[in-house]
Amino acid sequence: MPPVSSHNGYVYTRLRRLGLSDTLAAQTAPSVKVQAFTAGKKIWTKGGEVQDWLYIMNGLVSASIPTTNSESTPISIYGKGAWFGEQSIINRKPSFADYVCLTATEVLRMPAATFDALFGQEPEFARHVAKLMAWRVQKTSETLTLMKLGNPCLRVVMGLAQFAEALAYRSERPPTIGFGEGVEIPIAQNTLASLCGVSRTLFSEYVQQLAHKEWLKLHYGKLEILHIETWHRFARRQREDSVNMLNPTIAELLEVLRVLNQMKPVT
Repeated sequence: MPPVSSHNGYVYTRLRRLGLSDTLAAQTAPSVKVQAFTAGKKIWTKGGEVQDWLYIMNGLVSASIPTTNSESTPISIYGKGAWFGEQSIINRKPSFADYVCLTATEVLRMPAATFDALFGQEPEFARHVAKLMAWRVQKTSETLTLMKLGNPCLRVVMGLAQFAEALAYRSERPPTIGFGEGVEIPIAQNTLASLCGVSRTLFSEYVQQLAHKEWLKLHYGKLEILHIETWHRFARRQREDSVNMLNPTIAELLEVLRVLNQMKPVT
C-alpha cells in the first residue's frame, strides 16, 4: 500500500469502519475531501440536489422540514461521527429537507458517484448503509409525527431529547453506549426555540421547569442536558408511544422522565 497523507489516513480509517477492504479504502480515500461551513449555512435546501455523502468531523447539522409559518420542524439532528445524505443518493431524489449547520461544522465529502459505485459493488458497505437507513427511516418517521402533531410542550422536550441523542452517541450507527452524564448544547435558546417551532417565551418556560427538576443545567448562552441515559429512554418511549401522547402537560412529561430515571441501566 502506498504512503498516505494524514488526511487520507483519517479518511481511510473512516472508510474501513464502513466495511471497505484495506485496498479499496486506500483507493477511495483521495476522492473524499474536507469542507467547512459556518453556523447557519444551508448545506442543502429542500428540493435541492445532493451531490455528496457527508460525514461530520465536528459540528451539528439539523435536517428540518419547512412549515407554513416560516419556521421549521427538525426531524433529525446529526452530530460528530454521523454520515448523512444517503437516502437522496440511493433514491436519486432531491433533498427531502433543509440541512442547516447549527454550529460551525467541518465535514468529509464523498462524491455521490463514488457512494453509488460502492453501494452497488461492495456487499459489506451496502449492508452497513442499509442498516443505517432502516434505523433512520423508522426514527425519522416517528419523530416527524411527534414534532408536527405534538403540542408545544412535547416539541420542546422531544427537541431537547434529539440533541441528547446526537451529542452523546457515536452517530454513524444506532446508539448503544453513552458517554458521560451530561452534554452541552452550544446553541442559543432563541435558536433552539425556533427549531422546536415555539416562541422564545414558551421555550424558556418549559426549560425553567426542566432545570428546576434538575434535568437541565442553564449556562449563559447554552444548556446542559443532564442524566443522558434517561433522555435516551425518553426519546425511545415517545417514539414508540407517539399516537397516544401528543398533547401532554409539562407535569406529565416530568413524571415520565422521573419514572424512566428509576429504571436499571442497560447492560
